[in-house]
Amino acid sequence: MNTNIWLITAKTNLHAGNENNSSYGIIDNAVQRDALCGLPCINSSSLKGAVNEFCCHSGMPAASRKKIFGSDKNDRSDSQKGSSVFFDARILFLPVQDDENLFHYATSRDVLDMFKERAGIFSPGYQLPADNALQQKFGLCRKVEIVSSESFKELCNDENLPIIARNVLDNGVSMNLWYEQVLPAETVLYSITCDSDDTLEKAINGKIIQIGANATIGYGYCKFTKI
Repeated sequence: MNTNIWLITAKTNLHAGNENNSSYGIIDNAVQRDALCGLPCINSSSLKGAVNEFCCHSGMPAASRKKIFGSDKNDRSDSQKGSSVFFDARILFLPVQDDENLFHYATSRDVLDMFKERAGIFSPGYQLPADNALQQKFGLCRKVEIVSSESFKELCNDENLPIIARNVLDNGVSMNLWYEQVLPAETVLYSITCDSDDTLEKAINGKIIQIGANATIGYGYCKFTKI
């Protein structure tokens, strides 16, 4: 099996919605969160669906796509399972407003250690770069600040992630106002895929793939980079 570790960089605001959210607060549509630590994530099913959709419209042969992703769910005559395994995308670096520059990246030691551990399981011997080499190693456009786990969770909580008001107008009259939570542009997540060959790697490495809702208003356009 080929194991690929992916950086997923949101080039626009990203809303991968939590369909099970039952919040009674201001947020109507919340982002997906990891069940263990509560940090933002993209569930593997959402990630796989988005990549499948991209491959469908990018010219990948139907046989190759079927091998990777399995039979289409609407095809009841065929139940072939896909050969690729997709894991949840977890947050690695969060862009934070900066008084001196436009923004910088924040992460925590626990987040970095979880990344190293997870990468090492599927890619034995993987070494995390030194703290002062994180920006260069991951190709980031801004400096990286390592904050406490408590501070990072606070940066990622419902009070600090952006909330955008959405509206439906009928002849200029507001008919439906709701509030949607997003991960801001330049958020960096990571995921792992295990594949039978390099077909998927060649199809998505360096590509922009739309993930989550609201594609027509520019949400969720993410760059996939193999590391």
